[in-house]
Amino acid sequence: MRVTDRAGWALGALAGLVGISCCVSPVVLVLLGLASVSFALSLGNTLYYEYGWYFRGAAALVAAVGVVGILRGRKACSVRGARSQWRLLLTVALVMVAVYAGLYWVTSSLARAAAS
Repeated sequence: MRVTDRAGWALGALAGLVGISCCVSPVVLVLLGLASVSFALSLGNTLYYEYGWYFRGAAALVAAVGVVGILRGRKACSVRGARSQWRLLLTVALVMVAVYAGLYWVTSSLARAAAS
């Protein structure tokens, strides 16, 4: 068993990115020059406050499907197998939360800077 699990890191990062894409996508639009800052702020607020739980649910679904896929690939798709792969589960959860929190901090800092 490996101490660091690359699949867990990648899956956690992807799930965290899916969960925060409601806030990151308007920033990307501005950085690409496809939207103004005021439109991005409005879109980000709408997506976060009205549809935020849909994005978080999609992130949880991505993480769950990914974990099941990884466990099946490792022939550990049972309760006993999941218990033996507890590091994978913990890695996915922690990386997902860290990516979400980090990108939330970045996007909210950008929003505060643009508003002032």
